[in-house]
Amino acid sequence: MILAHRLVSRSISFLLAAASAAMFFGRSEVATAADVIRVEEDWELILGEPDSNSVGPQVVTTMSPNNNLNGTFFTAEFNHRSAPTWTPGGISIHRWSGDWRMGSYDRADRAVMSTNNETVTWTQALYFESGRLNFKVYDGNSTTWGPFGYTGLVKLDCSWGVSHIDSYTPSVSVANSGPAYAGNRVHSLKILHIRYLLSDGTTITDNTERIVHLLVE
Repeated sequence: MILAHRLVSRSISFLLAAASAAMFFGRSEVATAADVIRVEEDWELILGEPDSNSVGPQVVTTMSPNNNLNGTFFTAEFNHRSAPTWTPGGISIHRWSGDWRMGSYDRADRAVMSTNNETVTWTQALYFESGRLNFKVYDGNSTTWGPFGYTGLVKLDCSWGVSHIDSYTPSVSVANSGPAYAGNRVHSLKILHIRYLLSDGTTITDNTERIVHLLVE
């Protein structure tokens, strides 16, 4: 099974808890009568001491329009590509349907992380637009790859049968993201902010800091 799915499998108990939490809080954990049409997650990755020889660390983030990973979901991979063949370095994104990889986008720059204490920040968004579900990584900044996602090309989409993503929950993002390899070389991985754009034009900002990974020394 591919690297990203090993991470998913290890998190299955957390996923069940996330699904229960989503049912408790209701649609997208946002109490509103309007539909959620876009969600933006602001991420921060802080390294310790990376090892370019072993290509460590390798980090995966996950974002789903549902409160589970049974159907469509997306992953972003940093410092590696897991599929269709493993490749060191760079940034790649994938669209999945359950265990099946349905599409991918790879940035041309496949540089491998080698800077101690590097901080990488980016935003990843999931949104409904023109009858399609979109996933995009943008506003990225790093030492290894410089700015990334500013062209809007780090993006995948697919047909979507409803006009909203009301079933999104950040619990799924947290439970199914983290270092897939060499987690001891990652100081922290966090979601700093989440923004919900509603069908009535309202934006709701959640400033709760969600810790996905924190190195305990």
